[in-house]
Amino acid sequence: MNSTGSHIDFIIGADKRLADIISRAELEPLLRSLVKAGPLYAAVLDEDNLPLCWQGQDDPRHAAREIRYRLVVEGEPKGTLVVAFDADQAHPQDSLALLARDAVQLIISNNLKRMLTTEIHTTVVRDSYDQLVETNRSLAESEKCYRELALSLEQKVEERTAELQMAYARMLQQEKLAAVGSLAAGMAHEINNPNGFVRSNLATFSRYVQKMKEMLSFCQHLIATNTPLPVLQKETDRKRLELKLDFVLDDTSKLLAQSIEGTKRIARIVADMKSFSHVDESGTSDADLNEELRRVMAILAPQLDPAAAIVYDLQPLPLFGCHAGLLSQAFLNIIQNAFLSRTSGLEVNIASRYVDGGIEIDICDNGCGITAENLLRVFDPFFTTREVGSGTGMGLTVAREIIRGAGGTIQISSQEDAGTRVSIRLPLVPREE
Repeated sequence: MNSTGSHIDFIIGADKRLADIISRAELEPLLRSLVKAGPLYAAVLDEDNLPLCWQGQDDPRHAAREIRYRLVVEGEPKGTLVVAFDADQAHPQDSLALLARDAVQLIISNNLKRMLTTEIHTTVVRDSYDQLVETNRSLAESEKCYRELALSLEQKVEERTAELQMAYARMLQQEKLAAVGSLAAGMAHEINNPNGFVRSNLATFSRYVQKMKEMLSFCQHLIATNTPLPVLQKETDRKRLELKLDFVLDDTSKLLAQSIEGTKRIARIVADMKSFSHVDESGTSDADLNEELRRVMAILAPQLDPAAAIVYDLQPLPLFGCHAGLLSQAFLNIIQNAFLSRTSGLEVNIASRYVDGGIEIDICDNGCGITAENLLRVFDPFFTTREVGSGTGMGLTVAREIIRGAGGTIQISSQEDAGTRVSIRLPLVPREE
């Protein structure tokens, strides 16, 4: 048998002896019937001329004539059929010998076919088993490779996730810095105004103190020189008028009141900024989102045109568990966009309500609106319609990520020259008791 690829060639019998192909038990009935028909004996000899099966007389010397037929296997001689007759037996008896030969040859052929079928089946089963073993081995190797690849991919995914988280943190920090930069000018102006008149008042008060010290020194000198009382009274009145102490005393009270109010105003600005940034807080906490919106508006007030109108419709809201500083950052980014949407005649409506188990916040403006083409890109990182250097293009991107991180959604609807509406929904998650 030769096997190459899917083609199998079988050569049965060339390497087998006759006894391996046909058995004595198969030959005996045939030879016995043949001898009964007339021949003295009949035998099948193997390759070495040794009897494989013999029927009839044991002594071949009584035979007058023997007929021998070669038995072939796959075209190769493998044995001999011998049929012996008496001298007086007619030649037609030869046909019996020929029939016997054909019968024996047929048995040999059938046995070869059976052996071929058996060997093919065995070979196919063995090859199939070997193929299954090889396939299993290949699958095991593939599984090992895929497992290693999966572990490698998992590690790479973790590394990439960590990189993305770091990139997002940097992006958020950069946006915070950008927001702080945009607020700095307004805050500086707001602080400089009261700080300016407090410094001016203190400078004036310093001059007033010098006048008071001068008046005190003058009085001490008169007393020390034993100046008569009428003269003392007259000179002190003259000096008081000269130094304008009546005005100084009256103005000093006003200066101190103004300075105190200025320091309070500075304290309020700092408190608003501190409250907006939630610098003293870490992690999540319960926040009043209406209060967060008010803080954002207090921070952005210096940027607002005095002629602009802000309309509030803030309904009572339940406390919302979140990182309040981040949500304030999102509100600031959105409201800043509204402030920049129109140069004059701006109106911004800020509304909040609790409905259907969630908090809804709408921020609307009557600004220039957004084109349909740009509306599809407003959340894309670094996309901005402002002039170069006037915006980072990250405001709405960061706002969306913050709101998503709080479990909420944000949608923007707008038409060119018809204003913009930003709708935020934050679902309340029931607390576990």
